Amino acid sequence: MSGHVTDERAPGSGRPIIEADHISKHFGGVFAVDDVSLTVSPGEIHGVVGENGAGKSTLMRVLAGILRPDNGSVLVDGRQLEAGDTRAALDAGVALVHQELSLVPEMTVAENILLGSTPSQAGLIKTQELKQVAADALDEIHVSVDLDEPVVRLSVALRQFVEIARAVARKPRVLILDEPTATLTPAETDYLLDMLERLAERGLAIIYISHRIPEIFRICHRVTVLRDGKHVDTVAIADTRPEDLVDKMVGRELKLDLQDRREAGEPGPVVLRAIGIRAPGVNDVDLDVRAGQIVGLGGLVGAGRTELVRAIIGADLRSAGQVTITAGGSTTRVTSYRSAVAAGLAYVPEERRADGLALTMTVADNVALPNRHQVSRSSVLLVRRIAELAKRLADTVGLRPPEVQREAGDFSGGNQQKVVLAKWLGREPDVIVLDEPTRGVDVGAKVEIHRLIKELADTGAAVLVVSSDLPELLDLADVIHVMRDGRVVGTLPSELADEKSVMSLASGETGAMIGV
Repeated sequence: MSGHVTDERAPGSGRPIIEADHISKHFGGVFAVDDVSLTVSPGEIHGVVGENGAGKSTLMRVLAGILRPDNGSVLVDGRQLEAGDTRAALDAGVALVHQELSLVPEMTVAENILLGSTPSQAGLIKTQELKQVAADALDEIHVSVDLDEPVVRLSVALRQFVEIARAVARKPRVLILDEPTATLTPAETDYLLDMLERLAERGLAIIYISHRIPEIFRICHRVTVLRDGKHVDTVAIADTRPEDLVDKMVGRELKLDLQDRREAGEPGPVVLRAIGIRAPGVNDVDLDVRAGQIVGLGGLVGAGRTELVRAIIGADLRSAGQVTITAGGSTTRVTSYRSAVAAGLAYVPEERRADGLALTMTVADNVALPNRHQVSRSSVLLVRRIAELAKRLADTVGLRPPEVQREAGDFSGGNQQKVVLAKWLGREPDVIVLDEPTRGVDVGAKVEIHRLIKELADTGAAVLVVSSDLPELLDLADVIHVMRDGRVVGTLPSELADEKSVMSLASGETGAMIGV
């Protein structure tokens, strides 16, 4: 396999074609990339790995000229590129295939492949030339698809290959791929990896970002590990092991700090039960959450965690499966989001600003939205009751400042998340589902939100938490279900869970199927 060549003629040992030279990029006060250097040679497939938020995609966008670095430079063949100039990067032969595809659905395959460089004369498209160039690009990656087919009619896999053909049509010298297999089946993934090896054998330099450790070991010659925006290590694949990479990606002590962990007793009866759930991105998942229990959902971006919880609560359609909520002595079948809320469920969504709050309304009015039965009489809202409920709940969640007549959008991210929690706490939910409950909040707010979640479980609520923050998941959850490719691939009770075991299951580094 090409990924195990280690002599001095191996890819990566010659003169680099592209260099990231001490790149730094920050957003606000946070460094997304902090003094990172990287080199890739012709014919080399260079893996870039790290946890969510490690800085991988930001670094690639700097290399492709999409972002201007705060410090450092990008060189191609030893020549420095104009910082933040996409056209200069393209002209130098740097092509980036984004994680989020950028095709135009209504345009044909051929038109998408030549998008931005359509051949024309006197304002008229040269159709034959366009189709020939598109056909040559598809032929180069060994993919057959109708050039006149609108992209909207293609499968997800074919759209991915069209995106790669679009990059190849520009005759790049460096091809950067960001999580290209996230939406592909195993067979489609095999085809893509074979294709990349063929392209590298012809001298193309490839930078390959993936959370999937087996893919890195299958095709890459070297791999760079990023963590918290910093360069951790660059090693030859032949000189490392999957478990070593996972350790470097995680980087923290692989032991739980148990001092702040909740001492949970025996969980109560099943409150939320999901059986055979199928939906876009979700493939036949069973899940139970008991009273007094915190169940965590771990996994990497694209694993299907958010899709699963939205299908469970009725926010998105299920193609198969059944969900029930048992509370107050009765069992309700969840057929819609409205029925889930009526049965005692609360949902804190991933995108709080878009889905969780009315930003131009006051905190008090946001709190009133799901609690109208408490703050009205004969369908008339009572201002005093709204204010009293909002003040009580603001104190419960530690809103700072506790000004319930301020617009929600005027508060910090952490306080906005507290408002989302507060409005649901007014209903005293039997089940609460939280998707990335502390994303984008400061450390102090994170501690307080964790305290609230634990208190909910201590008072008997069934809690389901999705989080990409491994220490958070390990701190909160009594049991962790790890998802990959729309399935639960492993279940870890808290006493057996650590960052390495969760990351190994999430990335496919191990085939272990614990507890399933």
